[in-house]
Amino acid sequence: MSEAKTAAIPALKERAGVVNALLEGSQTVLVRHPTLDPGTIDGQFVLYPSYTHQVPDRYQSRHEGYYHRASAKPDAGVPIRAVAAVRKEFAVSSDDLEALARHYVYTPDGLRDKYDPDPDGELRVLLLRVSALESPRLIEERGSYRGCRAWIDLEDDVEVDLESTTPVLDDATFAERKATVRDALE
Repeated sequence: MSEAKTAAIPALKERAGVVNALLEGSQTVLVRHPTLDPGTIDGQFVLYPSYTHQVPDRYQSRHEGYYHRASAKPDAGVPIRAVAAVRKEFAVSSDDLEALARHYVYTPDGLRDKYDPDPDGELRVLLLRVSALESPRLIEERGSYRGCRAWIDLEDDVEVDLESTTPVLDDATFAERKATVRDALE
């Protein structure tokens, strides 16, 4: 398939340390505030690493290396190395975050601090199937990509081949992770 594209590619901005953890299979879920991602998230999207507002205290001690390896944005541009798709979505209270702690790199309190949920409010847990791009790209950080928002569209001239990817976790490992996430929330 040609790398040329005809439409803007949706991209989810997430902290660079978290993107690295997703790429390495250390993290399989994203916890999100419902107002950041309203509605259903359909199809594949690019993981766009963000280097601002990273807080080292939010990381579990065993995962601090993800923060340190991604604490500064590369001068050459933003590395686009992965795509993801939501395979399952759960609505949870912030009390459920402890049960999921093995599936993400932040501490439960770090997630609460980041999303500041209402005491009776819910958070969204997105189980992601992440794939590494066979041809990663280093792209220019354009003004239209900046700002505190979760979703952006990569501009038309950014070439990313969404078809040439390799899943980060094999099918059996992903099925096991999916089952343990489901079991933790039931």
